[in-house]
Amino acid sequence: MNVMRTINQRFRDLGFQVGIASQVFVRDISQRTSLVVEGKRERGYSTYRYTFYKITYYPKGSYEKVYMENVSPKRVLQRVTSFIYFMEGVRS
Repeated sequence: MNVMRTINQRFRDLGFQVGIASQVFVRDISQRTSLVVEGKRERGYSTYRYTFYKITYYPKGSYEKVYMENVSPKRVLQRVTSFIYFMEGVRS
């Protein structure tokens, strides 16, 4: 039986903390660096649109590397899953 899991459950399975359900997901990958996925409603789309980025905090500021912007839940989950597997050295 195939049970549909919510986006919140899928991000939890990938090690993310759910900040705001369906909108903010954060995973710390080091003391100063986090992976962040943010969702927001966009006119013309029936689902949230997501941005995936890595942010590193320094004593005098921060650096942000954006991997995807304004993408569907399916695309962001695929990219984040791929990124995590690569980072952890898992072969799919």
